[in-house]
Formats: sequence, C-alpha cells, structure tokens
Amino acid sequence: MKKMINRSLFLLVGLAFVFASCGKYEGGPGLSLLTKKARLSGTWDVSSIEYANGDVITFEPNTSSLTYEKDGSYMVSITVFGFSSSDSGTWEFNSEKTAIVSTTDGSTNTTDPIYRLTSEELWFKDADGDITKYTKK
Repeated sequence: MKKMINRSLFLLVGLAFVFASCGKYEGGPGLSLLTKKARLSGTWDVSSIEYANGDVITFEPNTSSLTYEKDGSYMVSITVFGFSSSDSGTWEFNSEKTAIVSTTDGSTNTTDPIYRLTSEELWFKDADGDITKYTKK
C-alpha cells in the first residue's frame, strides 16, 4: 500500500511539473492543443496598446491589421487619420518560438516578442514593457 501511495504522489508531482512548464508565453496560455503556427495564422486587428506607465490607447476596428499566412508570408495594413499604408514580407518564429521575426524586402528584420498567443488573442510586449493587443478577425 505504501508503494502505491508513493507512486501516486510521484505521478502527481511529475504531472504538476509538466503542466507548469507547458506555458511558453508569459501572458499564456499554459496549454493549447493547437500548434503555435495554427494559432498565429489568420488576420488580426489591433485593439489596444497598454503602455508600461498605465496609459492605454484603443483602436477602432479595421484601422490596423496583420495577416500571417501558414506559408510564411505576412501583410500589415495601417490606416491613420485617413492615410493608408501597407507592407508585406515573410515571417518565422525565432528558434524558441517566443518571438516573430518579420523580413521586409529580404533585408529588414523586425523581431516582435510574443507575450500571449491564443486562437483569438495575440499580444506583443516590447522592451519598454508596452503591450500591443490584437484580436482575430
């Protein structure tokens, strides 16, 4: 009986360790059945920027969007004060899959650290602690 209790306790501790270490991103989720690429693929609307100092800017829907394709291409579209701009290129995860590395025109690289990635939310957190939040269209 004592061996059975010890094995059960060992199994529970092991499972707790595995599930606690599953979360790749600081903002979650802890566990997902979808791959990171599947969660990222699609079109995202910027919803808000939360600055580290507590200020928040919210955006009207369809003013700025990002589209990540499974084939590794991306497109960004921004409309501000009636002016529109767009850009495109390729994307990939960094080796740890904790950031997205975007390449424009084959030479300009941008690295965006992922704070949260679910099937409906994509949040980037920059070095200043500012969080840009996107929701899936």
